[in-house]
Amino acid sequence: MATLQKIRDKGVFLVAIIGIALLAFILGDLFTSGNTLFAKSRDKAFVVNGQVISTQEFADRITEWESFQKMISGQTSLDENTSQQIREAVYDQMVRERMLDNEAAKLGLSVSKTEINDLVHGETISPLLQQLPFFLDPQTGMFDREGLMQFLSTVNAPVESLQPEERAVVEQYKSMWLFIENMVKYQRLQEKYTTLLANAVMVNDVEAKTTFDLSQQNADMAYVMKSYFTIPDSTVSVTDQEVKSFYEKNKNAFRMNVPLAKITYFTKEIVPSDADFAEIEAQANEAYLKLVETANPASVVADYSDMPFRDVYLSANSLTEGQKSFVESASVSDIKGPAREGDAFTIYKLLDKTVAPDSVHLRMMAIPDASMAGQNSIVTHFVDSIFNEIQSGKSFAEVANSLNPQSNGGDVGWAREIDLAQAGIDVVKAAFSAPVGQAFKMTVPGQQIILQVEEKTVPVQKYKIATINMPVVVSEKTSNNVDNELNQFVSDPNVSKNFNELATQKGYFVMPDASVSANDFSLMQIPGSRQVVTWAVNEKKMGTVRKFDITNMRIIARVDQVYPAGVAPLQEVATSIRSRLSNDKKAEKIISDLTAKNLTSLDAYATEMQSNVDTVKFVNFTTRNITGLGFEPTLNAFSAYAPLNTLIPPAKGNMGVYVVNVLSRTQGTETYDAKAQKDLIQSNNAYMLQMQSLETLKKKLKVEDNRYVFF
Repeated sequence: MATLQKIRDKGVFLVAIIGIALLAFILGDLFTSGNTLFAKSRDKAFVVNGQVISTQEFADRITEWESFQKMISGQTSLDENTSQQIREAVYDQMVRERMLDNEAAKLGLSVSKTEINDLVHGETISPLLQQLPFFLDPQTGMFDREGLMQFLSTVNAPVESLQPEERAVVEQYKSMWLFIENMVKYQRLQEKYTTLLANAVMVNDVEAKTTFDLSQQNADMAYVMKSYFTIPDSTVSVTDQEVKSFYEKNKNAFRMNVPLAKITYFTKEIVPSDADFAEIEAQANEAYLKLVETANPASVVADYSDMPFRDVYLSANSLTEGQKSFVESASVSDIKGPAREGDAFTIYKLLDKTVAPDSVHLRMMAIPDASMAGQNSIVTHFVDSIFNEIQSGKSFAEVANSLNPQSNGGDVGWAREIDLAQAGIDVVKAAFSAPVGQAFKMTVPGQQIILQVEEKTVPVQKYKIATINMPVVVSEKTSNNVDNELNQFVSDPNVSKNFNELATQKGYFVMPDASVSANDFSLMQIPGSRQVVTWAVNEKKMGTVRKFDITNMRIIARVDQVYPAGVAPLQEVATSIRSRLSNDKKAEKIISDLTAKNLTSLDAYATEMQSNVDTVKFVNFTTRNITGLGFEPTLNAFSAYAPLNTLIPPAKGNMGVYVVNVLSRTQGTETYDAKAQKDLIQSNNAYMLQMQSLETLKKKLKVEDNRYVFF
């Protein structure tokens, strides 16, 4: 009772404590939830028409594409360049899907399951499927419908009765097919959308006939060109006001979709130190002594070399330059080394010489053994029966084709000893000692094989060499010394203000005022340097200096300025504008000076322009790329409309000022087909509209690319 009374006496106090505790719990939960919501609100890899694609969703699609790429290429890993290309392809595809879904819903466009089924099983197979390596005949490189059907048969196979390994393969194929099917669907949807746009742009009879006539009218022209690059910039003057005026009138041409950063940086390559070389040289001396004494050179090679010992003979054509130089004067048992070759120490020992064929032309049949299932005797009996068929006179190629029609008669081509080494030394010896045309059988790990030598090359001098190659790598101590030196540089209190001066004093080569776009894959194509770009465009504090660890390299960078997405600032584009305006003024000056000379021949113009008379052939109004000149619409116009054999006054082009004489025009022999010509123009329009429409939709649907924040 006394305790109860105490509780009553302190009731108000206890209620207050409990209330505070509950409030703390609620606020804690609120803050946690708020942080989660805040994180989600910022998790925008990109946005299409208000639809947010999270970093996780984007990363999942990248993983899916990477898995697909590994499957079709047979690779187990992807290099940095391929991974970056996949990231861009995934972004483009995901944006395209959402834009097409948005437009298709408004236009009533769709791709039904029946259509997809027809694109897979029908007469007109999807172009995408016809390009995938899975479904190409390895012999012809053409689409193989049977290969596609076999793939789909595996995809649709029931997995309940399969072994775990087989089930994993089927599941992998199913996942891959869903990926392919989605690509087929959106390729078809884009075709429909593009066709709809293209049909909205009608091709009339006049356009079709005019375009055809101009394409058939080919001209040969003689010309003289004065390049803008031959005129010093000092001969013309472009004012700051002119640059600014051009910028103001053409701002849309300088729009950036993502931020741009200006950085100053230098790189420090991590290379082996003198101590690293001395350490490996000492080990190489040990290896040399052991190689002198040993009766088993293979064990010494295994202990010291980064390349395995191969118990084979090689002709001089298969040797490295170092090996070749050694064997030219060496006797059996001679040793050379250790010698420094680049960043490695090498030792050679000549073990033996022989005269034998360099290569043999082989046919082979391989039958997997069944030792795991206890049925090896059955396989042996089967191999013996095949072998006996050959021994009784049946051709090796005929028997091989009866087992596998796509084996090309078991032909594996020409092979050297080194090419067969992985199959084992017994296979090497048997193949090079067997008589031509005589089949023989062998057992190797995992299979029984029947071989036949079709041909042998002429015997040549061959060598068996033990090679020890010991590369010098950067030690941890050397790497730490470099990092300590650079860490001291970064931690200098004046590094932000005096970056260039401090770096130059240390002997580093500074790259000032470098531009990096958020979409750049790397910094100056340095592998693994995307992290520098991501940091730079996201850095809030200007003048920040940071060290980046790259494989075999360090990058020290300072952020000087970050410009947000939008119109690029004038100072960033002023140089390119000034160059363009300068060329315009150079053209005016060249034309004015030449016109005042009243010249009457191409040779006279060539002398005055300090150039030569050149010719181009088969140019018409539709030629996009003129040999040696590139895109020059001025010459396209002259090819179609300038009078023949008449000196045309100086005219401005993209590369310089031209003086032209149209020497001849020839008419093509093709017959005008109105429908075919309209279809051709319509097809070209469709391609152009496809590209333009996607860019237009990106602006219309306000595509916001934030990947640079996260990747």
